[in-house]
Amino acid sequence: MSDTENLEQVLNEPDLSTEAAYTNGFEDDDDEDAEPITAQKVLEILETAWTNEICAPELLQHQTDMLELMLSQVAHMEEQMKDLDKNDFRFVVHQMELERIRYIMASYLRCRLQKIETYTQHILNQEATRDAADKRLSPEEAKYAQDFASHVDEYFNKVATQYMPNQQRGEAEQRIVTPNLMSHVFLKANIAVSGVIVGVDDEEVDLAPGSQHIIPYQLVADLIHKNQAQLI
Repeated sequence: MSDTENLEQVLNEPDLSTEAAYTNGFEDDDDEDAEPITAQKVLEILETAWTNEICAPELLQHQTDMLELMLSQVAHMEEQMKDLDKNDFRFVVHQMELERIRYIMASYLRCRLQKIETYTQHILNQEATRDAADKRLSPEEAKYAQDFASHVDEYFNKVATQYMPNQQRGEAEQRIVTPNLMSHVFLKANIAVSGVIVGVDDEEVDLAPGSQHIIPYQLVADLIHKNQAQLI
């Protein structure tokens, strides 16, 4: 088999292993049934996480493990391409695909950082109430958020807060920026979901697989977290 044919099969090879099984971007509790995950599946998970993150008003569960797996696979693909003729059109196509993957990963991380910097204190407060398994920030993101909040507080104290009356200094809760969870989003159902409340009058609808809807995010946030639906 030629190097080019090998490269074309890279994304379909089941050569990635994880400490736990992943199904559609969410961890499986049964590690004994864990199967090797293909690079193509990792890419699909990242693409879904990227779209959801961009469209959701709040910060979603991090996908650090998937990012690390994809980075290792990109390095593997680059190594495979070294032996290819750079004048070969297939080399150009593969190079474009690598750039697309890099863009998805970079855009995903930029989006998360933007949310962290916008809703820093709100996110930290929410994280403090969650169990370790439900944390949405990766350890690196958590450290960044804490450092960012500390630096912002220090800056505002130097330029403004210390000159304010004492009664105004304690109004910290009023300065916390929170996401608008009732903003409308475009939703696509991954599976059949019955009894979804879609209005203030507790109106319920059944979502068919593949059906698309416009609905306030807060009403379907659980569906996104459970991967029963995805944002588009």
